[in-house]
Amino acid sequence: MIPTDRAVVKRAAIDAVKWLIRQQNEDGSLQPLAEGLAGFAKAPYALALSGQSGRGVRLCTWVADNSLDEDGDLGVTFGRQGPLERYYGYAPAWVVAGAQKLGQFGLSMRAWDFLSSLQHPDTGGFLRDGPEAGLDDEQDMLGTAAAGLAALYMGDERVAVAAGDFLVRRWEAVPHTGGRMYLMVRRGEEPVRVFGEGLDREYILQLDAPGQWYFVPGLAACFLVKLAEAADERAYLHAAQEYVSFCDAGGDERYSSPRSGFFGWAASMLYVQTGNVNYARITEAVLEALVARQNPDGSWLEPTLPSSLPSAQTDATAEGLILALEMLDNLEAITA
Repeated sequence: MIPTDRAVVKRAAIDAVKWLIRQQNEDGSLQPLAEGLAGFAKAPYALALSGQSGRGVRLCTWVADNSLDEDGDLGVTFGRQGPLERYYGYAPAWVVAGAQKLGQFGLSMRAWDFLSSLQHPDTGGFLRDGPEAGLDDEQDMLGTAAAGLAALYMGDERVAVAAGDFLVRRWEAVPHTGGRMYLMVRRGEEPVRVFGEGLDREYILQLDAPGQWYFVPGLAACFLVKLAEAADERAYLHAAQEYVSFCDAGGDERYSSPRSGFFGWAASMLYVQTGNVNYARITEAVLEALVARQNPDGSWLEPTLPSSLPSAQTDATAEGLILALEMLDNLEAITA
């Protein structure tokens, strides 16, 4: 059951690869160079997934030489810009996963040693503000899910299970919030209900409102499906299904906005695990909208985590390539 034209999706992926490699400099770095981590974070994963391992290795070599400090923290040359100023561990988690897929262990292991230190020792959530945060400060679902995936790539079961348990408990709190999902906690696991002006979508997902950040529970579900496989624990799979069901009760744009990608990816993973055609339906809807948003030159303009930086186009294209290939592979895994 694949109403989506496979050839169209594959053509979109090829066009995205071509656009992405045109942004690579001779030294392996990506344009726009001055924004560093904001543009290259997902590129190692995307290049590995699309068969461009040589280019991915060149990028990882450049990252290790120019963006990794002695402690294993990333962003040393160009700092953190745009949304990465608020989500300290999100981009490094993608770098770790991508470098590990490429076999660039000098980068992945050093960066993981630092990133894993940002996990709260009691809750398993990851501190949003990075190493300067105290234990009473905010832990975010997005960074925790991304770090959890990185933990699985690194084979760090302890960190992955603690992060998964945190996300399961975040789901268990949802039925008591009147259809709202609080996306950050502080002081242990107290939901953050009071936040700065204009930050509503970062802190709360409301199903009856437009423009919601479906990618946060979506990425949580992606991680939990993979954790269920690794830990052989169905409670994680159940939580992933609940996260996807929650998103599927959202507004009309839940399939079609730039915030939908990880929701669709999670549904495709659940389709492989369960064979439930409703997950295929969600995947196809998100995949069709993803391809429709692609520019004629092969790029995408908006990543899931909103950014006004020029590097958003590079980030969005790497992300779009990952999503297109992962969703299509999962759909085809059932029908092969």
